[in-house]
Amino acid sequence: MRKEVAILVVILLVGLFFRLALLCCMEGEKLEIVDETHYNALALELHDSGCYASDARLVSLRPPLYPWAVSEIYRVFGAENFLAVRVFQIILSLLTTVGVYFLSREVYPDDKHGIALLAAALFCFYPSLIVDCFFLLTETVFTFFLVCVLLTAVRFFRTQSLYAIAFCGVFIGLGALTRSILWLSPAPFAIFVWLVSRGTPWWRRIAAVFLLLLFSSCTMAPWIIRNTRVQKTFTAIDCMSGRNLMMGNYEFTPMYRAWDAIVISAPNDWMSVLAKDYRNEVGESLYSKTQGEKDRAASRYALRYMAKNPVQTLERMGVKALCFWQLERSIPGGFARGWWGAPEGKTERTILLVFVFGLINFFYVAIFASALGGVFSSDFRGKEGVCLAFFLCVVVFFWGIHSLVFAHERYHLPLIPILALIASKFWCSFPQSWQYLKKHPAKLGVCGGMLLVYAVFWCCEIGIYNTSR
Repeated sequence: MRKEVAILVVILLVGLFFRLALLCCMEGEKLEIVDETHYNALALELHDSGCYASDARLVSLRPPLYPWAVSEIYRVFGAENFLAVRVFQIILSLLTTVGVYFLSREVYPDDKHGIALLAAALFCFYPSLIVDCFFLLTETVFTFFLVCVLLTAVRFFRTQSLYAIAFCGVFIGLGALTRSILWLSPAPFAIFVWLVSRGTPWWRRIAAVFLLLLFSSCTMAPWIIRNTRVQKTFTAIDCMSGRNLMMGNYEFTPMYRAWDAIVISAPNDWMSVLAKDYRNEVGESLYSKTQGEKDRAASRYALRYMAKNPVQTLERMGVKALCFWQLERSIPGGFARGWWGAPEGKTERTILLVFVFGLINFFYVAIFASALGGVFSSDFRGKEGVCLAFFLCVVVFFWGIHSLVFAHERYHLPLIPILALIASKFWCSFPQSWQYLKKHPAKLGVCGGMLLVYAVFWCCEIGIYNTSR
């Protein structure tokens, strides 16, 4: 055990070295991504006035926890101290690495093959997650909370500890306040807990479900109440869900890269289309409504459009399902634009772009393919199987919602801890995993078919790669 702890410490120190080296390279770099500027503006307003507002108006456009955390860092270290924010996220990233290690040890308590260490290393040295530490974006914080959710849930599955399931609810709430997708998760997660708790006393099953729902709801409730009062309509975490659903499902949504609907100009942009429809239907101007009321109207429009165009909706969902697992292109795209200290010379920039794109996606494709092999070669019986089934439910939950709304490669990054863990199990028991797949040709065929589909999709992506976005 001491040797394993020593190796984990070495992984953390090497991970810290890489992050500090990049921190030196990023020193003095301004915010380039639009979402970064939005989070910074919200944090500054919180720092200056104590209000979650924009232009002196209370807003609910984005979840509050990340801007609040950044504002607290500004309060201690000075406004717009991006260095302090980046150091905080480096520390949180390394803590998440430790969380991945303990998560693996919880799933595989008899691990003698180094599964936990390999999973921690894969997460710690995953290029996109290293670079994400330096952006004012939610990925690092949200991934930390998601790992906490997974760790406490697995602890419950292993021990039936009611304390663990209560903390799981708290972490679900904190994760939802960082990125709103998790606010929908308590109900399906509670159903999973109920189903897998068969064999335990009925009162304990009820208590587990109750505590999960109670603590997740109580964590989110103050913000939900505040938002609903400000927006004059029920608003859970933010006012993005309805407009995102519409941008991914209306007349002018691009079939490929549906998120590009955000840059469509009038009169075909989502807001112009919605305002025209709202005036025709209600006879009022949409522009005078609150953010929440606009979001609610956008959601209704999208649902009507999807019901009227089911074939197109299914086609779009198929493409978005592929795009959720697309190649990771945001960071190379930033270098292509000349961001983050990219060299000015065309040749030098091309070399850097090819190197960064190749390095990032080598890691991504290798982990994705290994995790897929791990899923199809896993035995889902026993407590280990319950834990893996829960991980798959989490993946499907994220994948399904983003396939319905719109998908972007940034959205699969918080799931890398799950992929890293399953991939580690696959490689640490490769002879057994391969023998299992050979004995089950149907599973091997489905696994190979999925890999082939994504390989073709990734090749098409490279063929039409556009560094302008």
